[in-house]
Amino acid sequence: MTRTGGKVTRVTFTCEGPEYLDVLAQDDPATVVALYHEHVSGEVEKEDLFDAAGRYIRRNRWNTDTTNGAMHLVQAANTLAAEIELCAAASIVRQIDGRVLTGEQELIECGAYGAPQRNSDPHIGGVINSVARMKADLALANPVGLNFHDLSVAGWKTPDGSDPKSYWTYLRGDETHPVRAVYEIPADKGFVVGDVTILGKPVAYGSQIDYISIKATAVACRIGRSTAAPMTAYVGAASDSVSELVPLTAANEQPVLTSRLL
Repeated sequence: MTRTGGKVTRVTFTCEGPEYLDVLAQDDPATVVALYHEHVSGEVEKEDLFDAAGRYIRRNRWNTDTTNGAMHLVQAANTLAAEIELCAAASIVRQIDGRVLTGEQELIECGAYGAPQRNSDPHIGGVINSVARMKADLALANPVGLNFHDLSVAGWKTPDGSDPKSYWTYLRGDETHPVRAVYEIPADKGFVVGDVTILGKPVAYGSQIDYISIKATAVACRIGRSTAAPMTAYVGAASDSVSELVPLTAANEQPVLTSRLL
């Protein structure tokens, strides 16, 4: 986030996992430095990003807090492995004591994928499992990853009445797989991000722009013809609980992986 004269002028967001930079750093460290120069700061030095043995540092000084910037995600739950693990486990139909589980909480507690107390994990799992229960095989769409889906500007207002969403721009990734975005007002508009209001309050912190949806996209095939049998035992602790972050793309013509993933 950037401020000028005490007002927020620019807020940058990323949903890119660390794996791409990990691999790129092994073969082309110069390009890693160039990406940091382009997206974070021209002050970045190679020594800031690599340790004495030449290994890339995910949590380097330019990718640790909201002051210096952010190149990619660093939290352990925000990795490709975590996404695949959650979605693969969620694709398994679960039947306990003759009853097929359908509730988001009972599914995540039974399958022990993700964190039940979060908003995202149970919902992602519930959406995936709902398609699996249609006797479909699922696979994460290629390329695997988390991408920006949309920005909701309901309740936002700009000083000149212009569309608040028009100042939301994707910086990295392609049209259908954006992984980096910025909210910034062009200089010729005569106002800055800090002059935009959300539910009547001026934007004073980047966290106020908490209206972003993230997607993980899957493909489904052999709908109605999957031969995978339901699992009939709890992976996690048994629970007495009874009971769409992402758009799921059904594509009968697309191949799937052997293990069913989101």
